Amino acid sequence: MNNQGKAIHLYMGICFKENIKIYPIIYDRNNFKIQIDYDGRIKTGKELYRVTTDQKKMQTKIIELYYEIGDKIQGRK
Repeated sequence: MNNQGKAIHLYMGICFKENIKIYPIIYDRNNFKIQIDYDGRIKTGKELYRVTTDQKKMQTKIIELYYEIGDKIQGRK
């Protein structure tokens, strides 16, 4: 991730303006998955994150996705 030092809120703002949201969903009693809403088109990730132990790992992945998608959007403009 080469966006270290750049504020995540800027990348989240870029995504929100394009109506893209990334958030955790409850998969089952013990696990979350990450879901991306592209203006109503929903994509659900394959990786499971344990509710009790993987909170930080899941947050880090969501941040990476915001950076990655934000960079792609900026590259189009």
